[in-house]
Amino acid sequence: MGLAIRAAGNRVEVGSTRMSKREKPPAISWIRLDVPPKPSAEVQLLLDRTKEKLGYVRNGQIALLHRPGLVLGQDALSRAATQDPDSDLSRRERELITLVVSSENRCDPCVFGHAAALREITGDPVFVDKVTVNFRHAGLSPRERALADYVLKITRTPGEVEPEDLDVLRRAGLAETEIIETAAVAAYFNFSNRINSALGVAPNLEAASAHR
Repeated sequence: MGLAIRAAGNRVEVGSTRMSKREKPPAISWIRLDVPPKPSAEVQLLLDRTKEKLGYVRNGQIALLHRPGLVLGQDALSRAATQDPDSDLSRRERELITLVVSSENRCDPCVFGHAAALREITGDPVFVDKVTVNFRHAGLSPRERALADYVLKITRTPGEVEPEDLDVLRRAGLAETEIIETAAVAAYFNFSNRINSALGVAPNLEAASAHR
């Protein structure tokens, strides 16, 4: 695969979009930097893997290409927290956690992307829209509601989390390792949401129409 974003002669190519350097490129973020240097093989592999999975490269990745260590580090943490093949949380639960956290943080890129993922899993756009707006109205199961309440507290008031909050999860049927995984997913997306919001990363519009 070719570069997701590259310079070619006097032209700039971003995916399949081509433009003169005199033209204003599509806004990826608020950062004012020229086209990043050619990605290393490791970074390029990550971009190719993302494009193969989603059909596009995330704007959040493109915005960070001038700091490749951060791109790779964020991807490694994301995979450890959200894609562990030994996780006991279901994919639906992980995406529910992600969407609750990202909606609370008003992170457009993550809301667009993970609402699309939850639509793919559930086949229910109305349910996903309800989770996005107010998960309390979405008809969650007792276990899902316990997860949503817990990760909302982590996001809003982490200093107020108490041992009793974990007891609520236990009563809802979560094992100790699932509690660790829940905290990790919520914590990772609080990081991801904040860096996206801090840099003004634009959402990928492809995600808005996916799986409807």
